[in-house]
Amino acid sequence: MLAVNPFGRTLYPLGLSAWLGLFGWRACAVSRAAKTLSREADLLEGESAALDRGARRLAQLAHESAAQARESEFLLGLPNILPEEKGYLRTQKAISDEVAVLRAKVGRRLKGALYLVVDAKANKLFVKKGLKLLWQADVSVGRGGVLADARSGRKWEFVTPRGEFRVIGKGLNPRWRKPDWAYVEAGEPVPPPEDPSRLVEGELGAYVLNLGDGYLIHGTRSTELLGRPASHGCVRVGAEDLDKLYQTVPNGARVFIFE
Repeated sequence: MLAVNPFGRTLYPLGLSAWLGLFGWRACAVSRAAKTLSREADLLEGESAALDRGARRLAQLAHESAAQARESEFLLGLPNILPEEKGYLRTQKAISDEVAVLRAKVGRRLKGALYLVVDAKANKLFVKKGLKLLWQADVSVGRGGVLADARSGRKWEFVTPRGEFRVIGKGLNPRWRKPDWAYVEAGEPVPPPEDPSRLVEGELGAYVLNLGDGYLIHGTRSTELLGRPASHGCVRVGAEDLDKLYQTVPNGARVFIFE
């Protein structure tokens, strides 16, 4: 028969109790730490959301500030664009109404016909059908100025005439018959009117549209000057646009030149 140790029966329960107490204390400490971390995480999440809202608000304030700055600039500029006379606005309204009436009259008169409009101030040519703009091109109209021949006393003014014209003819691969002013301008002797030396190949481009009285729509070698007044009175056009004009604009088409 084995002998029972009274010390073992007493020590084991005490050790187990101590271990359980320590485990419980540690578990409580971990639980408290977990709760603390959870609260801090919630706090950080709230602060992050607040920062995000603050950033969005700041961006909104910046946008509103820029809009207010633009509005302020516009209001400060009003004295420069608004007329002093109160009747000006009424006059502008009357002009606008008159333009609308004129457009309607033009539309009825042209009845969908194709025609050309040349803005001599902007150096622009517009191809229109009725009131619809089909396409536009940079051109060069008359450069202005007067050339005087001291020997003969003759004078030539290099302007493009204003008014209504018609395309009275079209030509392919035209030859330019140099006028007297071309020789005077170059300081060369003026040959007889029918002298073959007056005929120059390629100066007018591949096509011409004749407007009458010596005025043409033709090509140019000085394409860098398109968009500026540079001609001696004719309307100069680039090669691609000239080809389109020749192919699409019929004889008899109206041409309106204004400034």
